[in-house]
Amino acid sequence: MVRNLTQRPVGQSSRVRVADGPRSEWVAENGQLIHLPLIVDHVNIDPESRECVWLIEARVDLVSGRPGLVDIRLTGTPCLDAVRLQRFFRWSTPIDIVCRTIPALQEKGIDPYTHEYAIDGYPDAAEVDARFNNQLSNEFLEEVARQYVEIGRGYARTIANQRGVSRRTVVNWVQKARRRGILSPVKPGQYGGYVVPQAKRNNSRKPMKRRSGQRKSGRKSGHPHI
Repeated sequence: MVRNLTQRPVGQSSRVRVADGPRSEWVAENGQLIHLPLIVDHVNIDPESRECVWLIEARVDLVSGRPGLVDIRLTGTPCLDAVRLQRFFRWSTPIDIVCRTIPALQEKGIDPYTHEYAIDGYPDAAEVDARFNNQLSNEFLEEVARQYVEIGRGYARTIANQRGVSRRTVVNWVQKARRRGILSPVKPGQYGGYVVPQAKRNNSRKPMKRRSGQRKSGRKSGHPHI
């Protein structure tokens, strides 16, 4: 069941492939024909050692006329991190991907077997059209900020591979997290910071309005480093 993982990006990623065994077909609500069984995986590759920290492979097949989770295998090196698994893995996610995400991808002409699936945010992340529309909530930016702090240098590539976006998009997310007070500020040219506790965040500050008659300063205001 386990495949060669040498071509997978560092960090977490999720993909779908065709599974071995008798073939069956299921028609999704949008009319797309889905071929089963499928394997939905979730992989975590250590950025430094390039070893597989954990691997989850869920087999989805036709059960009583609908896709169902028929087998799931979890492996970890040196062991499975229960805390991280609880944080990142949701048992219903493979079904959401097969029943909602794959039909939507096929309808848009996107190959579901080369697509990089979201690694969290389900069930909402299963909706292709809304996948990135609502991701700039404080909750989403806090999750990105935590990944940024945990991964360190090279975060943009890792998070971009995980979420199927460009590195520039990831950098913009981190910048927005700083502007909203979710991620601590740093001095110009510095890197890092920490996730600010919610009780200490100040997201309500607005630019001060210049009073009537107040003279403009000849000094240009600098933009804060983000």
